Amino acid sequence: MERCQVEGCSRDVSKTGYQFCLDHWKAEKAGRVAKCERCGRWHENAGRRCNGCSNEPAGDEESPSGYLSSTKIGDRLGISNVKVNLILAELGWIEKYVKGWIPTERGNALGANVREMRNGTPFVVWPPNILDNQAFRASIDEQSTTRKPAAQATKPVAAKIDDFRTKFPANFRTQDGHMVRSRAELLIDNWLYMQKLVHAYERRLPIEEECYCDFYLPGGKGVYIEYWGLEADPKYRERQAAKRSIYAKHDLRLIELGDAEIERLDDVLPRMLLKFGIEST
Repeated sequence: MERCQVEGCSRDVSKTGYQFCLDHWKAEKAGRVAKCERCGRWHENAGRRCNGCSNEPAGDEESPSGYLSSTKIGDRLGISNVKVNLILAELGWIEKYVKGWIPTERGNALGANVREMRNGTPFVVWPPNILDNQAFRASIDEQSTTRKPAAQATKPVAAKIDDFRTKFPANFRTQDGHMVRSRAELLIDNWLYMQKLVHAYERRLPIEEECYCDFYLPGGKGVYIEYWGLEADPKYRERQAAKRSIYAKHDLRLIELGDAEIERLDDVLPRMLLKFGIEST
């Protein structure tokens, strides 16, 4: 049996093929249930929008100064405002408040501003150039089945820093199915998996330069993990120094691991992660 289509209702429909439970079927006949003019969901309130959409900013969701809300961004990109906010949070540019969203330091650096809905819930608005941000567009493309791949970044950092990735194929399979490039990365990935910590392997950094981390944890305010495994190699040390400078330049939260830490991850990683608000067992 299908569920009632009215916002917030989890009861079964009154009959197969119907849209509402019995109570909401009667309410719709009496004019107490309507379809939202924005998202098309059925709702009980008397306005033209459902509860979710009625909390959006007034007007066209664009402030007089030209700043764009997640709804306006979603309208331009053909995706929902919910997905826009999730992408921005994954990039580490916004974070959850008690209700709504607020910008992180990285978001503020990109020009984010905070506004309030009619009910006092905060939301984040962005300057129009957020639509041209390479990292943001790359994340949008990753979430789409119809868009073409994003254009390559104009700053060729990857060619200098991450060309080693082609020299070291990912031949180690982790417990969660990632293919990684070394035994040390295997141990790190398996540790994160066993701790039930959501993580990505070789995630692109949320910056204009095309550069990739070893591991990214979206929990807390976003934490990056780098394993430095070939420090005796002069070329590797150059790559290490270049990546460190990028993390420092963009004020990204970085945990660095070497061979000395790999064999005692249970001791070192919980303490390192806790500094950034991520708890492990």
